[in-house]
Amino acid sequence: MSRSTVPLLCSFLILFASSASAFNITRILGQYPDYSTFNELLSKSGLATDINSRGTITLLAIPNGAVGDLTSKSDDVLKRVLATHVVLDYYDPMKLQRMKDKTAKMTTMYQQSGKAAYDQGFLNVTARDGSFIFGSAVVGAQRNSKLEKSVMNQPYNISILGISQPIVTPGLDGTMAPISAPPPKANTPKSSPVAEAPAEEEEAEAPADEEAEAPAEEEEAEAPAPSKDADAPAGAPDADAPPADQAPPPSSAAKLKVSFGLFVVLATIILA
Repeated sequence: MSRSTVPLLCSFLILFASSASAFNITRILGQYPDYSTFNELLSKSGLATDINSRGTITLLAIPNGAVGDLTSKSDDVLKRVLATHVVLDYYDPMKLQRMKDKTAKMTTMYQQSGKAAYDQGFLNVTARDGSFIFGSAVVGAQRNSKLEKSVMNQPYNISILGISQPIVTPGLDGTMAPISAPPPKANTPKSSPVAEAPAEEEEAEAPADEEAEAPAEEEEAEAPAPSKDADAPAGAPDADAPPADQAPPPSSAAKLKVSFGLFVVLATIILA
């Protein structure tokens, strides 16, 4: 390896090391005593390590006098709350001034945790009368954390903005569902006149089935009639046929034949 390549290699290693850890948030906040409690909470929750692995962030820092009950929360809940104070983009006062009287939506580190729901991982910042107000993007959430000052900024890697109080995001502590959660649906279907109509039609169709079965019963009632004829003796006369001793009266053709026969007999006698 030539001597000329050694300085280049060292420069590359230094550049790689600086890009791998762009900043140390604990060391930076350690320079500002007003945010010492907030700095300790970042280290306690383990979020400081995650912040140091990012290339670009905006940290919404809470002063010691406004930390409130954050110190009493569990490490898991604390990490969720603090993650909503880390914006994954660079914002300084100059960039915020360009908003004028508008509202912008910011993506926080909690959004990338995979646990956010109902906009819990987003913040809204509103420019109003020269001031800037931060709050959770969850519907109905309070938005009353005001920008107090710019603590430090290093374009375009890290910006620390001091806010008046913690940002409250509903549902992060698991004690309640997010405000925007839809109401649960009832398991039992609601009855309606339209739904009951088919049942009434079925009841109306029931007599039709009975009427349809009526002919079958009539057929069964008529069935014994042929069976009587079948049981009758083969030589028995028909009920409609006249008795044997009552011969039918002679027809007009028979009477004519008898008269003609008598006429022939008389003619023969006379001629004889």
